[in-house]
Amino acid sequence: MELMDAPLERVTNALDEIDGVVVVDWPEDAERATDHARLRTPHLFLVAPGTQPPDKTDDLSAWIRLPAAERDIQERIVELRSRAGIVRPILGEHGILWRGTQRVALSPIEARLTAAFVARPGRVLSRARLEQTVVTRVRSNRARECSDAVVWQRRVQPPRAGSMTA
Repeated sequence: MELMDAPLERVTNALDEIDGVVVVDWPEDAERATDHARLRTPHLFLVAPGTQPPDKTDDLSAWIRLPAAERDIQERIVELRSRAGIVRPILGEHGILWRGTQRVALSPIEARLTAAFVARPGRVLSRARLEQTVVTRVRSNRARECSDAVVWQRRVQPPRAGSMTA
């Protein structure tokens, strides 16, 4: 198997991720937190009542003690997403691509292709991998055309300054 067609390294449950930030129950998911720190995935620790917060955190992690107001949790997620977006793009919910505090809305096909690239930063993806990513909702005979069109459009026409909003 080629390196380009190897399985994706990061697999997260969509319910455990909010706008590109992984939510980790502490101390129950300590092992999973180590994996996210190694992969440089932004993560928020939800610290159980009566337990000590993690002693080692980095610029892509934060913690909040439970019970916590939803607003406080969302503030921490926004802060982490902003910090992480400076390092690399974050693909959030509903096809919103974040880079720092800037965002751009992607079409469903663009979002699926972008998710494949974001999950494997700095690596080349094969045409087969891109077609496989698109094929989930598009008939297979059109998958190649769709992936080619999106990649070609992004290669030839970089995002215009007006297409990004703050």
